[in-house]
Amino acid sequence: MVTAETATIAPFVMVVVLLLLWVVSLGITQVRLVDASREAARVLARGESVESVEDLARRLAPPGATVELTEDDGTLVVTVTASAGLPVPALGHVAAVDLEATAVAAREEP
Repeated sequence: MVTAETATIAPFVMVVVLLLLWVVSLGITQVRLVDASREAARVLARGESVESVEDLARRLAPPGATVELTEDDGTLVVTVTASAGLPVPALGHVAAVDLEATAVAAREEP
């Protein structure tokens, strides 16, 4: 009787575990995007070159992230975008979602 109950509930437990792993994966990716955009905006505001800022943001962001830099009247905006999902060895990323983080900084005067 215990075997039958375990066999019945096991798929539900697996689904809940996979769902929790997916949510944690999304959270980690979002934190990395926020950190990358914030640090890139800070460095860009200090006067670093656009190329070095983009390189920094790509190094801090998850693999495959895109970086967009814009400036409007002394306000610098850095947007970092990446796709995140549950990494499954045989299927790649399952349930992939596009995530984005934006940071704004004022250009600093030397």
